[in-house]
Amino acid sequence: MGAQQHRYRLLLREYPLNRLRLDIVYCGTGFNGWQSQADGSGIQDHFRSAIEIVLRIKDPWFVGCSRTDSGVHAEMQVAALDVPGGLPDLVKFRKSLNALLPNGVAVRAVTPVEGDFHPAYAAIAKVYRYRIWNSDWDHPALAPFVWRTTLRSKLDMLASNLDSFVGEHDFSSFCAADSSAKTRHRKIIAVALDGSGPLLDIWIQGQGFLKQMVRNMVGTLVDLDNGRLDASTVPEVLALRDRQRAGRTAPPQGLSLVHVDFHQVTPLDQLIRRARDGFAVAI
Repeated sequence: MGAQQHRYRLLLREYPLNRLRLDIVYCGTGFNGWQSQADGSGIQDHFRSAIEIVLRIKDPWFVGCSRTDSGVHAEMQVAALDVPGGLPDLVKFRKSLNALLPNGVAVRAVTPVEGDFHPAYAAIAKVYRYRIWNSDWDHPALAPFVWRTTLRSKLDMLASNLDSFVGEHDFSSFCAADSSAKTRHRKIIAVALDGSGPLLDIWIQGQGFLKQMVRNMVGTLVDLDNGRLDASTVPEVLALRDRQRAGRTAPPQGLSLVHVDFHQVTPLDQLIRRARDGFAVAI
């Protein structure tokens, strides 16, 4: 048991704890990822500081569903927070947090949840979208959210390789070398390519992901497209089970965590249709 969890168990003996779910959005540019850092530069650190001020508590139990990398964005990060004593005014609490958080980070909603809700363990599926700007020129408005690169092949060839990720596989070839995961087996539920003109969206829905897995998948797709690998297909790279034999790690700014399911899996095509309808704020 960690020291923080032990303190909260002792606290629970004196004060009832209420657990809250926070739905969070952020632009990852300029932040050192979600996870708390020793120098306090993680997005989670900014939340802890704001929560301590608003609720007047020290070292709150506050965890997210995904440890997004430095520079990666989130349209639906879900976190849980334990609040000792009675529940605060949730609307006022959300507004107070947003007033204290840095630009580029916001709380969309705060809702009470059961005391055993843990966003990382309760999630049954996550959806990531990786955006590629397939052009030889930069779009200034999109540059912070895309990887500008030039693809050679037709999209149907790229889609065929992308489809090969679907199913349960050993993703050792696509896992960061410093990952502490006990197993490299993961299940991809669905994938899709979507886009308009030079803007290409790669959608990947899975039960769980390894460190830098999506970025390594995308980087490998691009390197296969450009003929930079000895292997010629995704199944060949999967079979090698060797990170050194796969492609590069795609840059972080093209990646966003866009959806998390806790009760039932939302069909990927439904999420893509929502995105095609334009920018919308879920309520």
